[in-house]
Amino acid sequence: MLRTWKRILATCLMVSGITAFSLTATMETVSAEEEQVADLFSIFEPTNEAEIGKQQHPRIVAQYGGEYIQDGLNDYILDIVLRIVSATEKRNDPWRVTVLNSPIVNAFALPGGYVYVTRGLLALANNEAEVAGVLAHEVGHVIARHGAQRQGRATGIGLLGAIAGILTQSGDVARLGQTLGGAYIAGYSRDQEYEADSLGVKYLGAAGYPREAMADFLTRMDAHAKYERKKVGKDGASGKFDFFASHPQTDDRIAKASDLARRNKDDLNRQYGRDRYLAAIDGMLFGDDVKEGVIRGRWFLHPDLRFKFKAPKGYQLINSSRAVFAIDGKGGQMRFDMDFKGLRGLSVPHYMKQVWLKKVKAGQIETFQVGGAQAARTRFVINKNGGRVYVTGVVINFGYDRVVRFAYEHRKSSYELEENYEESYKSFVPLPYAEAADIRAVKVVSKTVNGTDSLEALAEQMPEVGPKMDLLVLLNPQFQQGLPAEGQPYKMLEIQ
Repeated sequence: MLRTWKRILATCLMVSGITAFSLTATMETVSAEEEQVADLFSIFEPTNEAEIGKQQHPRIVAQYGGEYIQDGLNDYILDIVLRIVSATEKRNDPWRVTVLNSPIVNAFALPGGYVYVTRGLLALANNEAEVAGVLAHEVGHVIARHGAQRQGRATGIGLLGAIAGILTQSGDVARLGQTLGGAYIAGYSRDQEYEADSLGVKYLGAAGYPREAMADFLTRMDAHAKYERKKVGKDGASGKFDFFASHPQTDDRIAKASDLARRNKDDLNRQYGRDRYLAAIDGMLFGDDVKEGVIRGRWFLHPDLRFKFKAPKGYQLINSSRAVFAIDGKGGQMRFDMDFKGLRGLSVPHYMKQVWLKKVKAGQIETFQVGGAQAARTRFVINKNGGRVYVTGVVINFGYDRVVRFAYEHRKSSYELEENYEESYKSFVPLPYAEAADIRAVKVVSKTVNGTDSLEALAEQMPEVGPKMDLLVLLNPQFQQGLPAEGQPYKMLEIQ
């Protein structure tokens, strides 16, 4: 977040498809804004599909925190993709593979052979075959020309949430794609997703991997969804954050992928490549990049910019290079950003009215203080997707030519929601130096079980980045059945 804020957050973050969070567009100016966005991030007609990836690649890399580079890891992931591609009719086409510096669990591809996988997904995967299953699915989207078949427009980040062909069905990815880029086009159809799964299973088998690995990773994603919900205090039920209604449910995809693997079963000795995989990701950064700020439960902390705040109760935080978002899965959304041009010599209420919300017909502006700093709040209603959306906007003068801004939207309006919002924006405080200095990078390390280990002891060694035992088991699904035999490899997190 830090690296791009100074470049793009001084304005009101032009690229935002969710009107309530744009806060620079009235209902009368939405069409003009959408045209501007579409011109900036236009999608070529299918006849020009070879150029799509080339044009969008630098934007996607920027949106996802840049390319993640680790000695040996990038070539290793490239080799997996080339092994898959060698089993397809596009084996002689150019392919480009990028590991993205993002903790979000995601993988996607663009026409022209551009394939992306986040380090968040690599941390979750249990072996090489599971990663191959993810990438085979994305290769299937490219070869089936699903992206080229789609008509319409999408922003760069919209590609990540729509054209990108998300295998994961991750709720945070889906909502982030909508929030940052706007749902200018819907997601892949059910038939396209099933076709990509089918092609992925086919390519896995032809490349020598266990065909079951596709269903294995979909099962891992189901566990990940439950973990994320538990982390924010929800009941762990899956399926609440599915990406658009048009995407098939994960359970259905697992069943279909398992059936495909079973019907094509053979007697070949197919390897999952677990040891090789754990060696490749050993030392990989886990979770948030400290330079972009970190999420700790409901808290967001930025050690470089020296501030912290809480999301509303029941909300899941999502960090990005543009801003910080939070969602509750029920239509509630929050956006936080910072204006580095400051108040421009204006009072906080005048800044809100003349700069931030100059194109919005906002309500009465109230002034108050947050931790001794000047603040202002307003509420207004907009129409979106045929319904009313209630928006609460808050500005706080952070000093040193910095203004922070919170925007909360919901289709409901209640005192309880407003109390939750108030708890959130009033939690914004400067981050003490000692607390900022204590925020350090967390990395994945490969270890082996020894005779004195216990699950409780291993969980206690985990950093405070989530429920310790739940996270340990999420990263090591073999621990669901208890501690494996001595000498077995597993993933551990360590503070560096």
